[in-house]
Amino acid sequence: MTGLTRIRLKPDTSGAVVYKPSSESDDFTQGWWDDAIQGFEPSQHFYAFFDGQHEVVRVEIEVQDILNPEYEQPQHPGPYAVIRFFEVSEEHRRKGYGTEVVQLIVDRYLGMTLVAFSQDADKFWASLGWERYEHAAEPENHRPMFVGETGS
Repeated sequence: MTGLTRIRLKPDTSGAVVYKPSSESDDFTQGWWDDAIQGFEPSQHFYAFFDGQHEVVRVEIEVQDILNPEYEQPQHPGPYAVIRFFEVSEEHRRKGYGTEVVQLIVDRYLGMTLVAFSQDADKFWASLGWERYEHAAEPENHRPMFVGETGS
């Protein structure tokens, strides 16, 4: 696989806020990536990954000191880089891009435990060896949480 280009969308590298973090695309679930300015916090990071001219992966990460206490708690220390949304474009799925981007995220968030909330990608996170944790009270109504590598 060729090297991917990462673009930090929100906040951008200058510290400015990009008001529409992602453009509309039929290759992505648009409801996840609509203008997210309402409630935006500096702890939220939005990224787009490109292979040449093609956007192949989108990621939203939030840096947190503690995890949602309504979930089973892993025995991994914080701070946490919590992957809220992670999507490989429809055209580029099952080609290794997701795995490559996860490794780039591990490298970017050194010293943090990585956590992902799965949206229909449980097999993907499990294939990486990440541990699955359920919502303690209502697992059927909440996305499972996967805890993975600690960037160290």
